Amino acid sequence: MIAQEKRVRSPIVDGLFYPEDKADILAYMQSIGLKRGKGGMARAIVAPHGAWEISGSLAGAAFASAGGRTSWKNLSRVVIMGPIHHNQKKGIYLSNSHSFQTPLGEIPVDQEVSGWLESYSPLFEVNDIPHLHEHSIEVLLPFVKYCFPHASIVPILMGQPHERYISILAHALRAVLEPVMQDTLLVISFNLAIHPGEAQALNMADECLRLLREEKRDELCLALQDGRIASCGGALVAALLKSGLMDTARTCIASDSLLRAWGEQKQTVYYNAFSFE
Repeated sequence: MIAQEKRVRSPIVDGLFYPEDKADILAYMQSIGLKRGKGGMARAIVAPHGAWEISGSLAGAAFASAGGRTSWKNLSRVVIMGPIHHNQKKGIYLSNSHSFQTPLGEIPVDQEVSGWLESYSPLFEVNDIPHLHEHSIEVLLPFVKYCFPHASIVPILMGQPHERYISILAHALRAVLEPVMQDTLLVISFNLAIHPGEAQALNMADECLRLLREEKRDELCLALQDGRIASCGGALVAALLKSGLMDTARTCIASDSLLRAWGEQKQTVYYNAFSFE
């Protein structure tokens, strides 16, 4: 089982991807209209992990779609999943940190649920090293703390999107979380499409949104797995869809895509946010 260590995972991109000052973060949440205790009843949300100045309003829209759950029943935990940007890393990684630090305060890790996942399959590895260098989850943690201040988190990172990892994560999510879904929110950190060619990236983004709107989930899973839709975090969305936890859910597109070019390779990235109610 996961050790009860008092280790705290410190932020690495505050001040870069989002403000490092608590007052600035609270002002930002207000500026995008995000209100604690207000919003929809989503059971799972998918939000981008770009810099807030580009995709923060989309992340806010995703969290708003679940914000109403605090007024219905206290939300105990947020299972938050993100991709590893280091292309050579393989596996599914849990954290043995006691908490994750944000400018709004620390968020405790749900060691019990993390332990259940660890026990489900040897493909789940307790290893803080990937978490110490990855921003895909961190960028969304201030939203978690702001919207659900009393919730714990179950942080999960996935490396290369191999079928065996997607399949085992899907089965584990169903087996471990189905009994506790009433007080659990699933959050996936996901950038819709990424490609060096702008036209190709746009086509991938459009195809991903079409499959979501038409609820063609099997087709979307295959497209995310075989690379027809090149995304950042697509394997995690595929695992959620394959888990069956959202079989009766309605897919809601939160907003239109946003475009940016970034990095030395000038890749085109499309962002979106959506939720499963």
